[in-house]
Amino acid sequence: MIDLLEIKDPSFIKNMSIKELKELAGQIREFLVDTISKTGGHLSSNLGVVEITIAMYYVFDPEKDKFLFDVGHQSYVHKILTGRAKDFSHLRQYGGMSGYIRREESKYDVWESGHSSTTISAMAGMLLASEDKDEKVISLIGDSSIMNGVAFEGMNFLGSQKKLAPIVILNDNKMGISKSVGALSKAFSRLRGTRLWRGFKRVLNFIFPTFITNWFHQVKRGVKAFIQQDNIFEDLGFDYYGPIKGNDLRACIKALQRVKKNTEPVLLHVITKKGKGYAPSELDEEGSFHGVSPFDKNTGKSLKVPSINEHSYSDLVTHYLTKKREDEPFFVVTPAMKAGSKLEKFANSYPDDFYDVGIAEEHAADMAAGIALQNKRVVLLYYSTFSQRAFDEILNDIARQNLPVIIGIDRAGVVGEDGSTHQGIYDIAMFGLMPNVKIAMPKDAEELIGIFNYAFTESSPFVIRYPRGNVITDLDFLNNKIMISPSWEYLKTGHKKCVISYGPDLLRIQKIIERENLDCSIVNARYIRPLDIKLLEHILSNHKKIIIIEQVTVRGSLYQDIVLYAYQNKHKTKIESISFEENISISHGKIEDVLDHYGMSNEDIINKIRVD
Repeated sequence: MIDLLEIKDPSFIKNMSIKELKELAGQIREFLVDTISKTGGHLSSNLGVVEITIAMYYVFDPEKDKFLFDVGHQSYVHKILTGRAKDFSHLRQYGGMSGYIRREESKYDVWESGHSSTTISAMAGMLLASEDKDEKVISLIGDSSIMNGVAFEGMNFLGSQKKLAPIVILNDNKMGISKSVGALSKAFSRLRGTRLWRGFKRVLNFIFPTFITNWFHQVKRGVKAFIQQDNIFEDLGFDYYGPIKGNDLRACIKALQRVKKNTEPVLLHVITKKGKGYAPSELDEEGSFHGVSPFDKNTGKSLKVPSINEHSYSDLVTHYLTKKREDEPFFVVTPAMKAGSKLEKFANSYPDDFYDVGIAEEHAADMAAGIALQNKRVVLLYYSTFSQRAFDEILNDIARQNLPVIIGIDRAGVVGEDGSTHQGIYDIAMFGLMPNVKIAMPKDAEELIGIFNYAFTESSPFVIRYPRGNVITDLDFLNNKIMISPSWEYLKTGHKKCVISYGPDLLRIQKIIERENLDCSIVNARYIRPLDIKLLEHILSNHKKIIIIEQVTVRGSLYQDIVLYAYQNKHKTKIESISFEENISISHGKIEDVLDHYGMSNEDIINKIRVD
C-alpha cells in the first residue's frame, strides 16, 4: 500500500504491477471521497478518471511529456500523483490548494484550464513550438467539453498537421455537469457501438498480440472508409481508437501504449463512469455530485441544512420564470447550466420552451438573438464567468441590433472557492461598454422579481445579475406582480457621507452601518446602467463624500461612471471606491476570506466610512 500523503513525485508508478496499480486506484477513490466530504469540491468527475489518469502516468514520462486537463476540475488524481495529497485538507480554501490546475502550484501543472474546451488549441501551440520532437502532449477532455466550437477549431487545425502527433483522450461519461446534450452526444453513442461489439473488441485485444490488433484496426478503418464515413474524428484527420473501458486499468495502459507510438494525430475514446466507486455519485443523473459542499460520506447527504424558506438565487430565478411562464410564453436558453442554475423545474414544466445547448456559450447568444428576431421573448442564462466567452456575439448580435433579450447573470461578484477563472467580477465592465444594454442587480428576492418583470416589458437587451448565495423568503408569498423601473432609492439618510452599492451585499453593508451607528446615507443603486440622474444629483449636492462599494474590478465600474458624471457636471464631491484593483486575479477561498484579503471586509468598510 502506498501512503498517498508521502508521495513526492509520480516516478513511483513506473515500478508498480497491475495489481498494485489497481490497489492504488482504490486508495485514491477512498481518499477523494473522504477528503472532499470534508472540504467540498468536484467529486464525480475525479472519481471517473482515476484509472485513465494513473495509466497516463504509467505510460508517459511526466518529466518530459505534458498532461493537459480539460477542464481543470478533473485534475485531483493528477494532483495526488504529483505529491499534493497532503494539501487536500485545505482544498479550495484561501491560501490552500486550488481545485483547478494552477501553474504556480507544481511544475506538472502546465495549462490553467478553468473553462472548458481550450486544451486542444493549447496543445497545438505547444507541439508547434516544442524543440523536442519526441515530447508528447496529451489532452484529457470530456465529452461535453469537446462539443464546444473552440475544441473543434483546435482539432480542425491539428488534423491537417500530419507532422505533429497530438494525443487526445476523449473521456466519455455521457455527462457534463448533468447529461450531455445535442447531436454530437448521439454521435458518441453510435461510436460506442453495441455491447456485443464492445465485448468482441475486448476479447480480440485480450487474445491477440498488439501487432495483430493494430492490423485489425487498420483493416477496420479501410473497410469502413470504403463503405461509409461516419466517424467525425477520422474525418477531421485523427486516427481513432476505441471505445475502450476507461475504468479498466489494463485496457487503458494497453491503449495508451498503442497510441503513444502514433506519429500522426490520434484520439483515444474511453468510456468512464462519472462518480465511479461511490454509490450516491454513481447513481446521480442530475449533476448533484459534480460540485459538492461538505457531505456525510456514509449517506451522501449535504451537511449544510438550509433554514426554513432558504433558497439560492438560482432557485429563486427558476421559481419566478416558471410562474411567469403560466402568464405568457417565452423561451429559456442556457449553455450547460441546467443543473448549475437549478433550472430543472422550468425544464420539466415547459420542455418545449427550454433549451440546454451544452457548452456552447456563443451559440446560445446567437440562438437567443434569432428567437428575439422572430418577435418571441427569450431569457438567456449564464454564469458570469461563462458569459465572457460569448462577448462578441452578445456585443454584435444582441446589443448592437438592440434585441429584447433578457440575460440572467448567475454567480455575479465573488464566487469563492472556484477561484480566479470563475470570479464574477468582470461582467459589468463587459456589458457596460455595449450599446443599448441596461444592467441591474437586485438586493433581495422581491427586488429581483420586480426587475425581471420590468425587463419583460423592455424592447432592448437587459442584464440582471445575481450572486452565488442564498436568500430567506417564502416563495408562496412573494409579490409576483411588483415592477421596478430604472431607479435608485435611499435606504437610510444621513449627513455629509453617502455609501452607494447594489445587490445583496448592500444588505451586509447596511447592517454594518446601522450596527456601528454611523451617520451616513445608504443608496441602493439597483440599476447600474442607466444611472438615476435625479437621485445622483441629489446625492452629489448634499454630501461631501461618496463611497461606492462593488464586488467588481474598478475599471468599467459604477464608480467610474459616477466619477465621470460628477466631473462633466462640475461637482466637487469627494468620491472613493471600494472594489478590486485593475490588473488583478482574485484567488480561490471562502467569500468572506477573499473579501477580507482584498480590503472589502466589514472592518475595511467601517474604516473607509469613518475617515473624512
